[in-house]
Amino acid sequence: MVNIPNSSGANKTRERAKKLQDLRDAMAAHGIDAWIIPSSDAHNSEYVAPHWEGRVWLSGFTGSAGTLVVTQDKAALWTDGRYFIQASEQLADSEITLMKDGQPGVPSMVDWVAGEVTEQGCIGFDGATQSLSNVRNLEKKLADKSITLKFDHDLLNDIWPDRPALPAEPVFVHEDLYSGRSLTEKVADVREILKERQAAELLITTLDDIAWLFNLRGSDIECNPVFLAYALISTDRITLFINKERIEADALAVLAVLAKAGVDLADYDDILDRLSTLPDNTRLMINPANTGYKLAAAIPESIKLIEDRLPTTDLKAIKNSTEIERMKDCHRRDGAAMVRFMRWLESNIPTGQLDEVNIDEQLLQFRSESEYFKGVSFPSIVGYAGHGAICHYRADEASAYPIKNKGLLLIDSGAQYPDGTTDITRTFACGEMTDEEKRDYTLVMKSHIALATAKFKEGTRGIQLDAITRQPLWSEGIDFNHGTGHGVGYFLNVHEGPQSISPRWFDVALKPGMLVTNEPGIYRDNKHGVRLENIMLVAEDIENEFGKFFKLIPMTLAPFDTKPLVKELMTDAEIQWLNGYHRMVKEALSPLLDGHDVDWLKEATKNL
Repeated sequence: MVNIPNSSGANKTRERAKKLQDLRDAMAAHGIDAWIIPSSDAHNSEYVAPHWEGRVWLSGFTGSAGTLVVTQDKAALWTDGRYFIQASEQLADSEITLMKDGQPGVPSMVDWVAGEVTEQGCIGFDGATQSLSNVRNLEKKLADKSITLKFDHDLLNDIWPDRPALPAEPVFVHEDLYSGRSLTEKVADVREILKERQAAELLITTLDDIAWLFNLRGSDIECNPVFLAYALISTDRITLFINKERIEADALAVLAVLAKAGVDLADYDDILDRLSTLPDNTRLMINPANTGYKLAAAIPESIKLIEDRLPTTDLKAIKNSTEIERMKDCHRRDGAAMVRFMRWLESNIPTGQLDEVNIDEQLLQFRSESEYFKGVSFPSIVGYAGHGAICHYRADEASAYPIKNKGLLLIDSGAQYPDGTTDITRTFACGEMTDEEKRDYTLVMKSHIALATAKFKEGTRGIQLDAITRQPLWSEGIDFNHGTGHGVGYFLNVHEGPQSISPRWFDVALKPGMLVTNEPGIYRDNKHGVRLENIMLVAEDIENEFGKFFKLIPMTLAPFDTKPLVKELMTDAEIQWLNGYHRMVKEALSPLLDGHDVDWLKEATKNL
């Protein structure tokens, strides 16, 4: 979801060097030896509004995950495996050292900064954008040093001319016919959990939790239908802290929803005062992983903190029956748009007129023809040949490859609808392929099927399913440097927790009603990338004397390209699954298509 320029250019290099020097001058003026700039905003969002894109503005690295640390004589940026290739290109010709987070021999950001700042030194950061957990980890590492932390002044305000203002786009109602449960019902569920935890107040800072709970949506962050706000929930009070100007007097639907549930409105910035004046000994529930340090610092010491994952996060993750049924409609419409696009793509590749940009534009056009379409769920990743190996690549006019009649084209895309959020990746044969390309494609398909057919016992964590998915690749000495799957929101963020299928340990059991993606891949630098992705629903399977067992049901409906498959590498069971999936796709999508699109779909979904 990024732009990769052809070259940084001398002007860009000088501009970046000047920004870093301006920051160092500001650091010196405030007695700060190291300044930390994360990717997050005041709500620990993965994707942020332009106001909080300070790391992008300073470094030129546009990936969604990364932390920049600047000292008076060094600069380093940490990012994960999804962005190693991209970061290497975007940080070229700069003084910023790329730190490949999690790789052998690479120090963590905390270890590095602790080693760079000497006794009596000072580390600074914007306290709004660093979580309580992150700062505690830093303090733990610095426990043996006399180092000061400064967090109450954002140096970017001193050096960033024309810094974008905080967004304040209109807020609108997500109707109960889509949500399945009213604000009042959801708050009752939350209060029941608070009662069990003996908590009097709940602080909610994450934007998707707030949007879900209040049945409201916005557009403050590109592709994510959320709005800037905080919320406090108690046994007898609901307060939404928001820029009230965005809820205009004639926005009767929004006001009616809030009034019916007894919601008090307060200004967005009033959250600090409210926290600082909580009654002594109040039992306040927070999640330290997404509560900004500045907010936490405002909470009086007399408050009893209950630290855990927020109940709204868990409740939101398990889709209710209305959401599940509406999502089926959503994925059928999105699948029909994908079929129209796939037919167009196949017929136009031979013309030699396509490139990564106009393919993206045409995909958007097919999706936007739906009356329910609300926008993309992330900027499409259209990567041909070597660009397909860059996990979160985004083409622009300068970088776009023309599509040739050979090789592989990877397209990862998604859309927002009032009844769902989609995320689908398909890799297409553009013509003649190498044996390596066909073999890689087939191995990724085998990995995808390994997860799609997995049956697992109640209590299974994502790390267990991750190993099952990777086995076909591991057996060939191949791996991919990202997670296998993530949760997906419902007309919300395309990446949603707490569930995850990843080599990392997340103590979250997969439960019926949760959504997860299934997206293994193979990436060969400067050659090609393969990824195949469906959204899947966790569902009950069987219960017997050994316990409850679950399965995964595909929600995404679109054909896989079978031309690159090496059938001899697939088992009969794998072929049977793919044929069955394609039958399901044909039956579900044919009523939404006509003419040549139906004929194309029948051909694309025929048995191997």
